[in-house]
Amino acid sequence: MTGSPDASLTASIINIEQSTTENLIDHVLGRPGVAAHLLESLGSLAALARLSPEALTERLALAPDEAIRILAAFELGHRRLIEGTDAPRILSCLEVVAWAHPRLGHLAHEEMHLLALSGQGALRGARLIARGGLHALAVRPSDILRAGLELAASGFVLVHNHPSGNPDPSLEDIALTRRMQESADLLGMPLIDHVIVVASGRFSSFVANQWTSQSSSQ
Repeated sequence: MTGSPDASLTASIINIEQSTTENLIDHVLGRPGVAAHLLESLGSLAALARLSPEALTERLALAPDEAIRILAAFELGHRRLIEGTDAPRILSCLEVVAWAHPRLGHLAHEEMHLLALSGQGALRGARLIARGGLHALAVRPSDILRAGLELAASGFVLVHNHPSGNPDPSLEDIALTRRMQESADLLGMPLIDHVIVVASGRFSSFVANQWTSQSSSQ
């Protein structure tokens, strides 16, 4: 006697949960044996996730529809991760990291975001301020202040990523933080923190790590 459809579905779900990474990729692509080649060529799942559609088709010889399926699977996983990280309150750099890491940590380019806070630390909104390349991010202080005012921030946090994997602030990061501290205080909309996140989960914070005071004493 054959099993019920529900039993077959349950068994399939269990098989998926226990599958290797290679088998899961093969499920997404719909043909076996491809995943082993992809991972052997790239070295890791993270490297595969960073590839563009063009690289997937030209470098790895995937069909266009296969490249789309791979990217769609990664995007679904990314969105599911983000759904669980909405932060109603930002009370320390740890809440900033919890918000920023799943959104920015994996990026191959730099992005800076502003988190607008109420007087009680409630997150009123987030705004993308600038998008740059691997090692550079051009930011105008006026853009930051304008975004904070438009979101009616009582105070705000800046957060950006370093694709290099090193969360230490550059001299430009420290200089921007100083300028923003001064300008924001004049508006009565203080800069609460400036946090840098990287893919590994490490981070730095100008409050926790005292960037500006350390730089001033050197």
